[in-house]
Amino acid sequence: MKTMQAERIFGPMDMRVVEVPIPELGDHDVLCRVVRSGVCGTDYAIYTGEFRFVKNGGITFPMTPGHEWSGVVADVGSAVERFAPGDRVVGDTGVACGHCNECLVGNYGVCAKARAVGTINAWPGAYAEYVVMPERHVFPLPDSVSFDNGAMVEPAATALFSVVKAGVSIGDTVLVQGSGPIGIAAAKLAKLSGASKVLITGRKDFKLQKALELGVDAAVNTQKESIAEAVLRHTKEKQVDRVIEAAGSVELLKESIALCRPGGTVSVVAFYERIVEQFDIDGLVFGDVTLRAVAGSLGMYKPILRLMACGMLDLTPLITGRYPLLNAHKAMADIRDRNDTRVKIMMEGEG
Repeated sequence: MKTMQAERIFGPMDMRVVEVPIPELGDHDVLCRVVRSGVCGTDYAIYTGEFRFVKNGGITFPMTPGHEWSGVVADVGSAVERFAPGDRVVGDTGVACGHCNECLVGNYGVCAKARAVGTINAWPGAYAEYVVMPERHVFPLPDSVSFDNGAMVEPAATALFSVVKAGVSIGDTVLVQGSGPIGIAAAKLAKLSGASKVLITGRKDFKLQKALELGVDAAVNTQKESIAEAVLRHTKEKQVDRVIEAAGSVELLKESIALCRPGGTVSVVAFYERIVEQFDIDGLVFGDVTLRAVAGSLGMYKPILRLMACGMLDLTPLITGRYPLLNAHKAMADIRDRNDTRVKIMMEGEG
């Protein structure tokens, strides 16, 4: 039996490098050598045990995290047609059953039996030397797209889904709440979607500056300025057309609804880890405001890869730390200690 090394979480704050079997290939599976693996806030919440799905049993230990990755095909199953050893690839954030009605029409994102890569009901993730994925969940990484950007495809695709669900169109004014990787990527993608003015909020000047460097129109430090006043100053209006809530803050969610114009849309792409009380449903009803929930990135990988391939989207400036692939425990410590200057941490495998 062939083995590999993997960083596995055995319980809260207990992550170790262990020797595990390389999963056997099914006929339609692709074995990929991991070259880059990004660290997500969800990975950190699993590691600390604070993630809701750890507490409710949706995540069980031991498990191998890692759902943002890029790599090289090492081997393929006998029925694989689209990939061969040596191909550069990225992989979906989930693995669907492949057999239900939704899967048969390609709607993998709502498969009732889906397993999330490295998170909920975990399919073994990419904090390992190798990851195995069904061919249907693997995408070619264009030669012009770096492995760094390849590992950013998943958060970018989730961000794009939030922009699409918000209905951002040419000339819109857009407010993005939250300056993490998804918030910054959403702000950039809203601009690429034709928004006339994009504002992003956050509490760390370092992260807000990263957004400005990517072409976002205005950054609002919520510890220094009122969001409502900033909206008025930058748009000459009291409300915006679209809001993307990527902060996971209940107060910002409530403010998002208040700052969305009648007939506008609030797109929510964040976890709150609580029941939201005193929610102003009348603000939605009387304002005819649409609230859209965003989970995952169904159908968004290909457009993101095309934007990256043609040079319109480069998220590598968001990488603020690098570690060897099997040093995830050190990366987790730095997420806690370097929060003011940390946007995206990237782990590097061989090659």
